[in-house]
Amino acid sequence: MKPQVSSILEARMGMHGRILRCPLGGNPSDCPLHEIRKWPVEKRVAWLNTKSDTEVINLYDYHSNCLEQKLVSQSD
Repeated sequence: MKPQVSSILEARMGMHGRILRCPLGGNPSDCPLHEIRKWPVEKRVAWLNTKSDTEVINLYDYHSNCLEQKLVSQSD
């Protein structure tokens, strides 16, 4: 099934922020974007632009789930 356009746009916009830093701050070493965040901003954006819609949505979903789990564990 092809993702909805609004989901693709949301994921792409969200990932532009996540390639800069983690929503919780910093650059966690356990993040799949850890090494990419060390690159110059222009290279990060170019890298993200090479990703397919499906890849971007998968990255976005991964980060959304991670954020949710970390917020829950912080509130315990």
